[in-house]
Amino acid sequence: MNKQKGRISLWLGFILVSALFIVAIFGPMIAPYDKDFQVKAEYVEINGSQVIVSPPLPPSEKYLIGTDKWGHDMLTILLYGARYTLFVTIACALLRVVLGVIIGLKIGMADRPQRWWTSLESAWGHVPVFLPVYFLLYRININSPLSSFDLAMIFIIVVSVLGTPSVVSSIRQKTEEVRKAHFVTAAISIGASKNHILLRHILPQIKEQVMMLFVIEITAVMALMGQLGIFNLFIGGTIEQFDQFDSSIFLTKTYEWAGLIGQSRSFLQTKQWIFFAPLTAFMLAVLGFTLIANAMKKRYEEVYNRAPYV
Repeated sequence: MNKQKGRISLWLGFILVSALFIVAIFGPMIAPYDKDFQVKAEYVEINGSQVIVSPPLPPSEKYLIGTDKWGHDMLTILLYGARYTLFVTIACALLRVVLGVIIGLKIGMADRPQRWWTSLESAWGHVPVFLPVYFLLYRININSPLSSFDLAMIFIIVVSVLGTPSVVSSIRQKTEEVRKAHFVTAAISIGASKNHILLRHILPQIKEQVMMLFVIEITAVMALMGQLGIFNLFIGGTIEQFDQFDSSIFLTKTYEWAGLIGQSRSFLQTKQWIFFAPLTAFMLAVLGFTLIANAMKKRYEEVYNRAPYV
C-alpha cells in the first residue's frame, strides 16, 4: 500500500512539474495576447443603454480567467511569468546544492572536526533566510535602473549563498556518517586517497540524498519567493507607483507568480480571480515538487533500511 501511494505521489508530482516546464518554455508562444496587451475602458450598449465597461473584467470566453485592475489578461501574464518562477527557482536550488556538496564533502572528509563550522551551522540555523535576503535586496529591487535579468541574477546569488549552510550541514553529516562505515575504513587502511574515497565510496552513497535535497531546496526557494512577494519584493524588479491618495502601489516587472500574488492581495475580498489565479498556479507548482520530494524520501528510506551502505 505504501509503495502504491509512493508511486501515485511520484507520478502526480511528475505530471504537475512537467506541465510547469511546458508552460515555462512555451508559455509566451501559446499566450492569447501579447505581454503588453491591456484592455481599455469602453462604452458598451446593454439593453439599449450605453454603459462604460472597464477593467478588471471577470472571467469570460474572451478572457478565460479575467483581467487585472490594469487591464492585463490574467492568463497571458501567468504564461509569461512562469519562466521566471521556474528557472530562477531551479537556478537558486542548483547553486545551493552544488556549493553545499563541495563544501560539505570537504568538511566531512577533514581529518579533524571543524568545530568553527558546526558552530556557524548551529547559529545560522536559527536565522530565517527571509530577513537577510529582504534587507539586502529591498533598496536594490524597487524602482531599480537595472534590468530584470540583472536583478534576477542578483537574487539568485544572494539566495544561493545565504541558503548554502543548510545544505552543507546535511552533506557534512551524511559524509561523516558514511566515512565511519567498515568498507570506507578498509579503503583507508590500504592507503586509498581521499579523492578515491570520495569518488568511489562517499558519492555513490549520498547521490540519492543529493537529488532529494535538490528538490527540497526548490520548494524552499519557492516558499521564500512567496514570503518576499507578500512584502512587495518581486523577482526581477518591483515597480512602485502612487495613486491619487499618495498610497504606494507595488507591481511586478516580470509577472512571476509570487509577485502577482503580492501585488494582488488587496483583491482578496473583491474581484477574487485576480488573487486566486496566481495563487492557484503557484500552489500547484509547489505541490508538484513537494510530491516528488516526498516520494523520493520514501524510496530512499526503503532502500536504506533494506540494505544500508550497500
